[in-house]
Amino acid sequence: MAPDRVSNPGKASDGGLAGRLRQDFVLAIMVSAGGLAIAAIALFAVYRFHTGNLTGALANVLIVTALASVLAMALRSRDSAPAAAVFVIVSGLACVASTLVFGRTGAYWGYLVLWLNFVLTRRELAATVNLAIIALVASHGELFDDLAERLVYTVSASLVTVFAWGFSIRYASQRRQLELLASHDPLTGAGNRRLLQRDLEAAVEGMAAGGPGATVAVLDLDHFKQVNDNSGHEAGDRVLVGLVAALRAQLRRGDGLYRFGGEEFVLLLHGLRGEDTERALAALHPRINEGLHALAPTVTVSIGAAPLRRGENWSAWLARADAALYRAKQAGRNRVEIDPD
Repeated sequence: MAPDRVSNPGKASDGGLAGRLRQDFVLAIMVSAGGLAIAAIALFAVYRFHTGNLTGALANVLIVTALASVLAMALRSRDSAPAAAVFVIVSGLACVASTLVFGRTGAYWGYLVLWLNFVLTRRELAATVNLAIIALVASHGELFDDLAERLVYTVSASLVTVFAWGFSIRYASQRRQLELLASHDPLTGAGNRRLLQRDLEAAVEGMAAGGPGATVAVLDLDHFKQVNDNSGHEAGDRVLVGLVAALRAQLRRGDGLYRFGGEEFVLLLHGLRGEDTERALAALHPRINEGLHALAPTVTVSIGAAPLRRGENWSAWLARADAALYRAKQAGRNRVEIDPD
């Protein structure tokens, strides 16, 4: 195990707007739907200015300005959820305003809004906005020619809301499953390299912002190959699954556990530095060995750890922990080595 082999544990996260749009589905929908809406409404504004409909043109300009402001807010923020909630409310108000100003043609745009609301924000807020839109449009005195048309709109818009609610439940479930597959090891359920890099980067940013820092520890099972050779890979898999279960029983809420590859795992211990790291790992090491002994009596664990240094990037931090693991292996295995802070 060469100490410099940890150079790129996963594909670097994409930077810039393109990377954010690939990683944030809600932001991508806001930008695409909002951008198209702004372009379409701006064309209507130009047309209405040209035809002398100043009231309609000004209403279009107001809607474009509001939507553009929300998109700017979303692009500036690292969390798209608050901006998405504002986007849903603003688009709902724009839908009602368009109906009041332009009549029935404004109501037609509302069906798209009723559906998109459930894609962009939590179901409770989407349903509330949708019901408000339906009630305000349906109560418009001069919009419909008779009661039958009013009922047709109310029922059809309500059905769109009900179907969108059901779609959002199904979509959220499938999205959680996809996120789990994309970020976790399928055998053990521990985080994978992609999740490890993301969490290490977050810890580095947290310390740079004045946070307490963290320690990363790399664990490797000693003599694990003998288990596979003597008892088969299925027995080896049981050891790995058991190790993860034992580690989860010992870790604090919020600490990270990741499978780095093969029989190697990584722990992210938040808020631990110096003597706290030494005490925590000194207590953890025999407990891990105790759990392993019940699964495979010949297997032990070596640990290399490194507290985060201020100004250090995530890859250098992880490389120091891996180098400490290399030293633990060279010194005879079944021991803990901590790189100095």
